[in-house]
Amino acid sequence: MRRIALVDYGKLELQNGIAEIKELQQGTVKIAVKACSICGSDIALYRGQRSLKDERYFGHEFSGIVTDAGTQANGIKVGMRVASELSRTCGQCWNCLNGLKNYCKSMNNALLPGGFSEETLVLNTPEYSFLSQIPDSLDFETAALLEPTNCAFRIAHQANITPGGSVVIFGLGAMGIISALILKSLGARKVVGVDRSLQRLQKLRSLSLIDVVNGNDTNWLEQVQEMTSSKGADIVIEATGATSVLGDVFKTVRPGGRIVVASVYHAPAGDLTLLPIMRKELTIVGAKGPYPHITSEGKSIPVQIMVKLQKELQKLVTVYDYKDALQAFEDAMSGTAIKAVIRFN
Repeated sequence: MRRIALVDYGKLELQNGIAEIKELQQGTVKIAVKACSICGSDIALYRGQRSLKDERYFGHEFSGIVTDAGTQANGIKVGMRVASELSRTCGQCWNCLNGLKNYCKSMNNALLPGGFSEETLVLNTPEYSFLSQIPDSLDFETAALLEPTNCAFRIAHQANITPGGSVVIFGLGAMGIISALILKSLGARKVVGVDRSLQRLQKLRSLSLIDVVNGNDTNWLEQVQEMTSSKGADIVIEATGATSVLGDVFKTVRPGGRIVVASVYHAPAGDLTLLPIMRKELTIVGAKGPYPHITSEGKSIPVQIMVKLQKELQKLVTVYDYKDALQAFEDAMSGTAIKAVIRFN
């Protein structure tokens, strides 16, 4: 079995000949991983911004085929095409009872060793599952974006968009762009992305998915206001991970507007001026995905979104074979690839 192993901070290894998983842990199913995409949290772990001691898994954005269905809970069967996302929680713990289903369990309890391996175990019980079935129309490389699409839908849900509203998104990595695509599909009148990476801006302009503004421009705010309103945008999403950008967010949102913080911050906010929160009567909410967004028929809403937006999502993906996995991480960290997906088979 092949695996991409993070053996120490800043040190990745391509390991071959790893013993196959012989026995299932209770409540798990076995997945033959076909593709796994690189998340910002994987990069944070690589850079030492997260603790290797505290995380048992590596890679959580994957797709593949069920090779051992365990107890076949939730209709999971051998041969089924699946992808990772939080699809079911217990509904009984304090978090679930208080609307925080995304805190029901840690992914440390759901994945072993994770998606950067040809095989992984995934928790799938009647009370909790980190898997959803995917249709044949979704290729495995695109389907590896199901978990980030789930997270992006959580951002859109927290944005509480009104059809005809305007949205500005700071940070045009995969999470920001997928959120933008979802918000457009939900009826946003205008969606504008702001980023400072010239390479990323050039690529996004060539894709023509959303309007973009160069955050390095001295008149970036005027450009955004011209696209939205002189009063500011109805909704502003912060997805850069840089606390300094919050000051720009406060400038961009209109009075009475809504801010969605979708970033994982690794540093304090420093000298951030907080007065606009009161002066503008702002609503500020966080968005921590993934979250079990399920229809009344028990189907995954993010899967349905992926099918609808498949052509757009495919434009975000750069596919790498397993042998080129180290380059995939380099390109993900540099921003050369918006969403780097590593293919195992």
